[in-house]
Amino acid sequence: MNDLTTNLYQAWQDSVLSDKIVNEFEASHTDSNGRWIKGERITYGIRSIDGRLTYYAQNLTQSKIIYDAVEEKQVGEEDFICQFNGYRTLRPRSRFDQLGRQQTLSNDPHQCRFYCQDRTKSLSLLVRKPLLQVKLKHFCWKAYYNATPIEKHGHFLWIPSHLHCPDDLPHFPQFLSLEFVEDAILLFNQLANTLVFFNSLHAGASVNHIHFQAIYHRQSLLIEKAPVISYKGFDLLESYLAEAFVFPKDVQPHRIFSCIQKLQTQGIPFNLMLIGSRIILIPRNIEHEVVSEFPGQVLAALGMCGKIVTVDREVYLKVDMNKIKRAFQKMVIPSKFLLDKWEDVM
Repeated sequence: MNDLTTNLYQAWQDSVLSDKIVNEFEASHTDSNGRWIKGERITYGIRSIDGRLTYYAQNLTQSKIIYDAVEEKQVGEEDFICQFNGYRTLRPRSRFDQLGRQQTLSNDPHQCRFYCQDRTKSLSLLVRKPLLQVKLKHFCWKAYYNATPIEKHGHFLWIPSHLHCPDDLPHFPQFLSLEFVEDAILLFNQLANTLVFFNSLHAGASVNHIHFQAIYHRQSLLIEKAPVISYKGFDLLESYLAEAFVFPKDVQPHRIFSCIQKLQTQGIPFNLMLIGSRIILIPRNIEHEVVSEFPGQVLAALGMCGKIVTVDREVYLKVDMNKIKRAFQKMVIPSKFLLDKWEDVM
Protein backbone atom coordinates (compact mmCIF):
# COMPACT_ATOMS: atom_id res chain seq x y z
CA MET A 1 0.00 0.00 0.00
CA ASN A 2 1.08 3.61 -0.52
CA ASP A 3 1.81 5.99 2.36
CA LEU A 4 -1.59 7.70 2.43
CA THR A 5 -3.46 4.39 2.53
CA THR A 6 -1.18 2.97 5.20
CA ASN A 7 -1.45 6.09 7.34
CA LEU A 8 -5.25 6.26 6.99
CA TYR A 9 -5.92 2.69 8.07
CA GLN A 10 -3.27 2.80 10.77
CA ALA A 11 -5.00 5.88 12.16
CA TRP A 12 -8.31 3.98 12.10
CA GLN A 13 -6.73 1.02 13.90
CA ASP A 14 -5.13 3.28 16.51
CA SER A 15 -8.42 5.09 17.11
CA VAL A 16 -10.25 1.80 17.61
CA LEU A 17 -7.62 0.58 20.09
CA SER A 18 -7.92 3.82 22.07
CA ASP A 19 -11.76 3.63 22.09
CA LYS A 20 -12.12 6.82 20.06
CA ILE A 21 -14.60 5.27 17.61
CA VAL A 22 -17.27 4.76 20.24
CA ASN A 23 -19.84 7.53 20.67
CA GLU A 24 -22.91 8.20 22.76
CA PHE A 25 -26.31 8.71 21.12
CA GLU A 26 -29.86 9.32 22.17
CA ALA A 27 -32.03 6.79 20.32
CA SER A 28 -34.38 8.63 17.96
CA HIS A 29 -36.40 5.47 17.24
CA THR A 30 -37.32 2.30 19.08
CA ASP A 31 -35.31 -0.69 17.88
CA SER A 32 -37.48 -3.30 16.15
CA ASN A 33 -35.80 -6.07 18.16
CA GLY A 34 -36.19 -4.35 21.51
CA ARG A 35 -32.50 -3.54 22.05
CA TRP A 36 -33.41 0.05 22.92
CA ILE A 37 -36.41 2.32 22.98
CA LYS A 38 -36.71 5.91 21.81
CA GLY A 39 -34.95 8.34 24.13
CA GLU A 40 -32.55 5.85 25.73
CA ARG A 41 -28.81 6.58 25.80
CA ILE A 42 -26.71 4.27 23.65
CA THR A 43 -22.97 4.01 23.06
CA TYR A 44 -22.01 2.58 19.69
CA GLY A 45 -18.89 2.13 17.63
CA ILE A 46 -16.01 -0.20 16.83
CA ARG A 47 -13.81 -1.88 19.43
CA SER A 48 -11.00 -4.41 19.34
CA ILE A 49 -12.18 -7.53 21.15
CA ASP A 50 -9.81 -10.51 21.33
CA GLY A 51 -7.71 -8.82 18.66
CA ARG A 52 -10.58 -8.45 16.17
CA LEU A 53 -12.37 -5.29 15.09
CA THR A 54 -15.97 -5.71 16.28
CA TYR A 55 -19.20 -3.70 16.24
CA TYR A 56 -19.92 -2.76 19.85
CA ALA A 57 -22.87 -1.13 21.59
CA GLN A 58 -24.19 -0.68 25.08
CA ASN A 59 -27.59 0.48 26.30
CA LEU A 60 -26.54 2.89 29.03
CA THR A 61 -30.10 3.45 30.20
CA GLN A 62 -30.64 -0.28 30.79
CA SER A 63 -26.97 -1.02 31.67
CA LYS A 64 -26.63 -3.89 29.20
CA ILE A 65 -24.43 -4.81 26.25
CA ILE A 66 -26.15 -4.94 22.84
CA TYR A 67 -25.37 -7.83 20.51
CA ASP A 68 -26.19 -8.97 16.98
CA ALA A 69 -27.38 -5.73 15.37
CA VAL A 70 -25.36 -6.35 12.20
CA GLU A 71 -26.00 -9.19 9.71
CA GLU A 72 -25.01 -9.64 6.07
CA LYS A 73 -26.01 -11.98 3.26
CA GLN A 74 -25.86 -12.48 -0.50
CA VAL A 75 -29.08 -11.93 -2.43
CA GLY A 76 -29.95 -14.14 -5.39
CA GLU A 77 -27.38 -15.31 -7.88
CA GLU A 78 -26.26 -11.86 -9.00
CA ASP A 79 -23.84 -11.17 -6.13
CA PHE A 80 -25.92 -8.41 -4.60
CA ILE A 81 -25.20 -8.06 -0.89
CA CYS A 82 -27.57 -6.87 1.81
CA GLN A 83 -26.45 -5.74 5.26
CA PHE A 84 -28.78 -5.25 8.20
CA ASN A 85 -27.28 -2.60 10.47
CA GLY A 86 -29.64 -1.73 13.29
CA TYR A 87 -27.12 0.68 14.80
CA ARG A 88 -27.58 3.05 11.86
CA THR A 89 -30.98 4.05 13.26
CA LEU A 90 -29.02 6.04 15.84
CA ARG A 91 -28.09 8.56 13.12
CA PRO A 92 -30.04 11.78 12.73
CA ARG A 93 -32.61 11.48 9.95
CA SER A 94 -32.16 7.71 9.74
CA ARG A 95 -35.79 6.79 9.03
CA PHE A 96 -38.50 8.29 6.81
CA ASP A 97 -42.21 7.88 7.36
CA GLN A 98 -43.36 8.69 3.83
CA LEU A 99 -42.56 7.32 0.40
CA GLY A 100 -41.30 9.47 -2.48
CA ARG A 101 -39.57 12.81 -2.28
CA GLN A 102 -38.41 13.97 1.15
CA GLN A 103 -37.96 17.42 2.65
CA THR A 104 -34.75 19.16 1.60
CA LEU A 105 -32.17 19.63 4.35
CA SER A 106 -31.53 23.21 5.35
CA ASN A 107 -28.32 24.88 4.20
CA ASP A 108 -28.23 26.98 7.39
CA PRO A 109 -24.85 26.29 9.03
CA HIS A 110 -26.49 26.53 12.45
CA GLN A 111 -28.69 23.56 11.52
CA CYS A 112 -25.80 21.50 10.14
CA ARG A 113 -25.86 17.93 11.42
CA PHE A 114 -22.08 17.90 11.63
CA TYR A 115 -22.54 20.70 14.19
CA CYS A 116 -19.81 22.62 12.39
CA GLN A 117 -20.76 25.80 14.28
CA ASP A 118 -21.51 24.25 17.68
CA ARG A 119 -18.70 22.71 19.69
CA THR A 120 -21.04 21.97 22.63
CA LYS A 121 -22.29 18.86 20.80
CA SER A 122 -20.31 15.69 21.48
CA LEU A 123 -20.30 14.72 17.79
CA SER A 124 -19.36 18.19 16.54
CA LEU A 125 -16.54 18.14 14.02
CA LEU A 126 -15.10 21.08 15.93
CA VAL A 127 -14.26 18.82 18.86
CA ARG A 128 -13.38 15.67 16.91
CA LYS A 129 -9.76 15.39 15.91
CA PRO A 130 -9.29 14.30 12.27
CA LEU A 131 -7.59 10.94 11.80
CA LEU A 132 -5.35 12.68 9.27
CA GLN A 133 -5.45 15.44 6.69
CA VAL A 134 -4.03 15.82 3.22
CA LYS A 135 -3.50 18.89 1.04
CA LEU A 136 -4.66 18.39 -2.53
CA LYS A 137 -4.85 20.81 -5.44
CA HIS A 138 -7.70 23.02 -4.19
CA PHE A 139 -8.45 22.16 -0.55
CA CYS A 140 -7.05 20.59 2.57
CA TRP A 141 -9.13 17.46 3.22
CA LYS A 142 -9.67 16.11 6.72
CA ALA A 143 -10.53 12.46 7.33
CA TYR A 144 -12.91 11.90 10.25
CA TYR A 145 -14.30 8.56 11.31
CA ASN A 146 -17.97 8.02 10.53
CA ALA A 147 -19.83 7.95 13.84
CA THR A 148 -22.14 5.13 12.67
CA PRO A 149 -19.83 3.02 10.48
CA ILE A 150 -21.05 0.41 8.02
CA GLU A 151 -17.58 -1.09 7.61
CA LYS A 152 -15.71 -1.99 10.78
CA HIS A 153 -12.33 -1.93 9.02
CA GLY A 154 -12.73 1.72 8.02
CA HIS A 155 -15.56 4.17 7.24
CA PHE A 156 -14.47 7.79 6.80
CA LEU A 157 -15.86 11.26 6.18
CA TRP A 158 -13.62 13.47 4.01
CA ILE A 159 -14.36 17.15 4.62
CA PRO A 160 -12.56 20.12 3.03
CA SER A 161 -11.10 23.28 4.49
CA HIS A 162 -9.21 26.08 2.75
CA LEU A 163 -5.59 25.41 1.82
CA HIS A 164 -4.43 28.70 3.33
CA CYS A 165 -6.30 28.10 6.59
CA PRO A 166 -6.62 24.32 7.13
CA ASP A 167 -7.64 24.63 10.79
CA ASP A 168 -10.92 26.31 9.84
CA LEU A 169 -14.01 24.28 9.00
CA PRO A 170 -16.07 26.32 6.52
CA HIS A 171 -19.67 25.31 5.94
CA PHE A 172 -19.97 24.43 2.26
CA PRO A 173 -23.31 22.89 1.20
CA GLN A 174 -23.49 19.36 -0.19
CA PHE A 175 -23.05 20.58 -3.76
CA LEU A 176 -20.17 19.73 -6.10
CA SER A 177 -17.88 22.15 -7.87
CA LEU A 178 -15.23 21.29 -10.43
CA GLU A 179 -12.62 21.86 -7.71
CA PHE A 180 -14.26 19.37 -5.34
CA VAL A 181 -14.48 16.78 -8.14
CA GLU A 182 -10.87 17.27 -9.14
CA ASP A 183 -9.67 16.84 -5.56
CA ALA A 184 -11.84 13.75 -5.07
CA ILE A 185 -10.27 12.08 -8.10
CA LEU A 186 -6.79 12.97 -6.83
CA LEU A 187 -7.66 11.53 -3.43
CA PHE A 188 -9.11 8.34 -4.86
CA ASN A 189 -6.05 7.73 -6.99
CA GLN A 190 -3.87 7.97 -3.87
CA LEU A 191 -5.89 5.39 -1.92
CA ALA A 192 -5.68 1.62 -2.36
CA ASN A 193 -8.44 -0.83 -1.37
CA THR A 194 -10.82 2.05 -0.80
CA LEU A 195 -14.19 3.03 -2.24
CA VAL A 196 -14.86 6.78 -2.32
CA PHE A 197 -18.37 8.13 -2.90
CA PHE A 198 -20.60 11.19 -2.82
CA ASN A 199 -24.35 11.24 -2.14
CA SER A 200 -26.15 14.36 -3.24
CA LEU A 201 -29.17 15.69 -1.39
CA HIS A 202 -32.19 13.45 -2.12
CA ALA A 203 -29.83 10.59 -3.02
CA GLY A 204 -28.67 9.47 0.41
CA ALA A 205 -26.98 12.52 1.95
CA SER A 206 -28.11 12.92 5.56
CA VAL A 207 -26.06 16.09 6.15
CA ASN A 208 -26.06 19.27 4.06
CA HIS A 209 -22.35 19.99 4.52
CA ILE A 210 -19.93 19.04 1.78
CA HIS A 211 -18.43 15.62 2.38
CA PHE A 212 -17.26 12.57 0.55
CA GLN A 213 -17.29 9.20 2.23
CA ALA A 214 -14.80 6.36 1.95
CA ILE A 215 -14.90 2.78 3.16
CA TYR A 216 -12.44 -0.07 3.19
CA HIS A 217 -13.08 -1.97 -0.05
CA ARG A 218 -12.76 -5.60 1.02
CA GLN A 219 -15.08 -7.31 -1.48
CA SER A 220 -15.69 -6.84 -5.18
CA LEU A 221 -19.09 -5.34 -5.91
CA LEU A 222 -21.32 -6.12 -8.85
CA ILE A 223 -21.06 -2.68 -10.42
CA GLU A 224 -17.30 -3.13 -10.95
CA LYS A 225 -17.86 -6.09 -13.28
CA ALA A 226 -20.86 -4.85 -15.27
CA PRO A 227 -20.22 -4.51 -19.03
CA VAL A 228 -20.05 -1.11 -20.68
CA ILE A 229 -21.39 0.24 -23.98
CA SER A 230 -20.74 3.52 -25.82
CA TYR A 231 -23.56 5.99 -26.45
CA LYS A 232 -23.24 9.52 -27.83
CA GLY A 233 -19.60 9.77 -26.81
CA PHE A 234 -20.07 8.39 -23.30
CA ASP A 235 -19.59 4.97 -21.74
CA LEU A 236 -22.66 3.60 -19.96
CA LEU A 237 -23.26 0.55 -17.82
CA GLU A 238 -25.02 -2.26 -19.66
CA SER A 239 -26.80 -5.30 -18.20
CA TYR A 240 -26.83 -3.68 -14.77
CA LEU A 241 -29.86 -2.56 -12.78
CA ALA A 242 -28.77 1.08 -13.02
CA GLU A 243 -27.99 2.56 -16.44
CA ALA A 244 -25.23 4.97 -15.48
CA PHE A 245 -22.27 6.96 -16.75
CA VAL A 246 -18.87 5.24 -16.48
CA PHE A 247 -15.51 7.00 -16.60
CA PRO A 248 -11.93 5.70 -16.19
CA LYS A 249 -10.17 6.60 -12.95
CA ASP A 250 -7.72 8.83 -14.85
CA VAL A 251 -10.52 10.83 -16.52
CA GLN A 252 -10.15 14.58 -16.90
CA PRO A 253 -12.31 16.07 -14.09
CA HIS A 254 -14.15 18.49 -16.38
CA ARG A 255 -15.49 15.48 -18.35
CA ILE A 256 -17.33 14.18 -15.30
CA PHE A 257 -18.25 17.63 -14.06
CA SER A 258 -19.97 18.50 -17.34
CA CYS A 259 -22.55 15.82 -16.48
CA ILE A 260 -22.69 16.66 -12.77
CA GLN A 261 -23.27 20.33 -13.55
CA LYS A 262 -26.20 19.40 -15.80
CA LEU A 263 -27.72 17.30 -13.02
CA GLN A 264 -27.27 19.94 -10.34
CA THR A 265 -28.62 22.71 -12.56
CA GLN A 266 -31.73 20.66 -13.30
CA GLY A 267 -32.23 19.58 -9.68
CA ILE A 268 -31.55 15.91 -10.41
CA PRO A 269 -30.02 14.00 -7.47
CA PHE A 270 -27.13 11.62 -8.07
CA ASN A 271 -24.57 9.26 -6.60
CA LEU A 272 -20.91 9.49 -7.59
CA MET A 273 -18.82 6.37 -6.90
CA LEU A 274 -15.07 6.00 -7.33
CA ILE A 275 -14.49 2.26 -7.20
CA GLY A 276 -11.81 -0.06 -8.57
CA SER A 277 -10.82 1.17 -12.03
CA ARG A 278 -14.07 3.09 -12.56
CA ILE A 279 -15.79 6.33 -11.64
CA ILE A 280 -19.56 5.94 -11.91
CA LEU A 281 -22.28 8.59 -11.93
CA ILE A 282 -25.89 7.50 -11.33
CA PRO A 283 -28.70 10.05 -11.84
CA ARG A 284 -31.62 9.54 -9.44
CA ASN A 285 -35.35 10.21 -9.64
CA ILE A 286 -36.17 12.71 -6.91
CA GLU A 287 -39.81 11.60 -6.86
CA HIS A 288 -38.72 8.11 -5.81
CA GLU A 289 -36.25 9.04 -3.10
CA VAL A 290 -37.85 6.47 -0.76
CA VAL A 291 -39.46 3.45 -2.42
CA SER A 292 -41.95 0.89 -1.14
CA GLU A 293 -39.47 -1.98 -1.59
CA PHE A 294 -37.18 -0.37 1.01
CA PRO A 295 -39.49 1.75 3.18
CA GLY A 296 -38.15 4.08 5.80
CA GLN A 297 -34.78 4.69 4.15
CA VAL A 298 -32.97 6.16 1.16
CA LEU A 299 -30.70 3.80 -0.76
CA ALA A 300 -27.40 5.63 -1.27
CA ALA A 301 -24.21 5.11 -3.29
CA LEU A 302 -23.19 1.83 -1.71
CA GLY A 303 -26.59 0.33 -2.49
CA MET A 304 -26.27 1.51 -6.08
CA CYS A 305 -22.95 -0.36 -6.26
CA GLY A 306 -24.51 -3.66 -5.17
CA LYS A 307 -24.38 -3.57 -1.36
CA ILE A 308 -27.66 -2.47 0.21
CA VAL A 309 -27.57 -1.41 3.85
CA THR A 310 -30.90 -1.43 5.69
CA VAL A 311 -31.83 -0.51 9.25
CA ASP A 312 -34.98 -2.65 9.12
CA ARG A 313 -34.46 -6.35 9.85
CA GLU A 314 -37.82 -7.31 8.35
CA VAL A 315 -36.76 -5.67 5.07
CA TYR A 316 -33.45 -7.52 5.35
CA LEU A 317 -35.15 -10.89 5.81
CA LYS A 318 -37.57 -10.37 2.91
CA VAL A 319 -35.24 -8.76 0.34
CA ASP A 320 -34.92 -10.55 -3.00
CA MET A 321 -33.76 -9.66 -6.50
CA ASN A 322 -37.27 -8.86 -7.71
CA LYS A 323 -37.60 -6.16 -5.03
CA ILE A 324 -34.17 -4.79 -5.82
CA LYS A 325 -34.93 -4.63 -9.55
CA ARG A 326 -38.27 -2.86 -8.98
CA ALA A 327 -36.61 -0.37 -6.65
CA PHE A 328 -33.86 0.46 -9.15
CA GLN A 329 -36.40 0.94 -11.94
CA LYS A 330 -38.06 3.62 -9.82
CA MET A 331 -34.97 5.27 -8.35
CA VAL A 332 -32.70 5.61 -11.39
CA ILE A 333 -33.06 7.95 -14.38
CA PRO A 334 -31.51 6.15 -17.39
CA SER A 335 -28.44 7.95 -18.70
CA LYS A 336 -29.51 7.43 -22.34
CA PHE A 337 -32.70 9.36 -21.62
CA LEU A 338 -30.67 12.28 -20.29
CA LEU A 339 -28.15 12.24 -23.13
CA ASP A 340 -31.00 12.37 -25.62
CA LYS A 341 -32.15 15.60 -23.93
CA TRP A 342 -28.73 17.17 -23.42
CA GLU A 343 -27.33 18.75 -26.57
CA ASP A 344 -24.34 20.64 -25.22
CA VAL A 345 -22.83 18.24 -22.73
CA MET A 346 -19.13 17.58 -23.39
